Amino acid sequence: MEKNRILIVLIILVALLSGCTSIKKAGINMISDVMAGEGSGELFTGDDDPELVKDALPFILKMYEMLAGENPDDPALLLATGSTFIMYSNIFIQTEADMLSDDEYEEQFRMLHRSKKMYRRGTGYVFQSLEASHPGFGELIDQGRIDEALSGMTVDDVPALYWAASGMMGEFSTDPFDFELGPQIYKPVAFVYKALELDESFNNGSIHDLLILVNSSLPQAMMFKAGGEEPTAIELFTKDYYKSAGAGTQAEIARFHFERSLEISGGGNAGTYISLASSVCVNEQNLAEFEELLTTALEIDPEAFPEMRLAGIIYREKAQWLLDHKSDYFLLDFDEGDF
Repeated sequence: MEKNRILIVLIILVALLSGCTSIKKAGINMISDVMAGEGSGELFTGDDDPELVKDALPFILKMYEMLAGENPDDPALLLATGSTFIMYSNIFIQTEADMLSDDEYEEQFRMLHRSKKMYRRGTGYVFQSLEASHPGFGELIDQGRIDEALSGMTVDDVPALYWAASGMMGEFSTDPFDFELGPQIYKPVAFVYKALELDESFNNGSIHDLLILVNSSLPQAMMFKAGGEEPTAIELFTKDYYKSAGAGTQAEIARFHFERSLEISGGGNAGTYISLASSVCVNEQNLAEFEELLTTALEIDPEAFPEMRLAGIIYREKAQWLLDHKSDYFLLDFDEGDF
């Protein structure tokens, strides 16, 4: 299937070189359908060579942008464009920046700044996708009218809501001192909770994985719209949701999402273990659980989910790196020989 898609892309690229406008437009429409179609992301996520994907993605990203420019009202194409930018920023820029040594702080700063720009670029396309599906969405969000903006969302909008949240939160994570984005962080929080309400099983529990990080890194005062206003529908939903789950503190909430994600994925997603280890375990200085979770992540075969093979390989590398650098996150006993 992947080879067939690549062959189609190459044939259409030849058509794009044609001087005939009608042939060119037909080629653009056809390649847009291929690049935004169901399973198109598996061209990257199912690969077993991270370096190959890293080298290829800049060209693919520019192709997406070219196609989006020709088809600015295609929600699926805009979403594919935005989500690919966000994935690229997370996996190949921010993650690599986070793994640089302390004496490489200048390079880390440069990479995080680039990652921030890529997140914002990707989020922009996802917002265009939501606007194309729900005219007026962007204006409502800009005005802070969250309930109105999300009231018409359906299960079909879950991917866009998830990626919009991921992009905005990813951007904030590269620069927590961004005083313009910080007060707006309640918006992506609302997006991910709306996605949870509509389809908690999306992408093998990815919504729960994101909420592990949200509830272990953001104070509740930042998670919902402030200003003494009436609670939004999303805030009321979360209160009822966690009350029925018996989760009170943010650490309990994060652990609840960890368990739900494991149930949905069958325990085969290494990223879930890494999310809890790198957040709650570090916050609680629970080294034993940190090591147990990351050891479990290392034991998960990337082939368990062939469509997510690339992520599985990268997760294993990240889990090993975290174990090798645990002294950066924990106050270890000198007698343990960890320094």
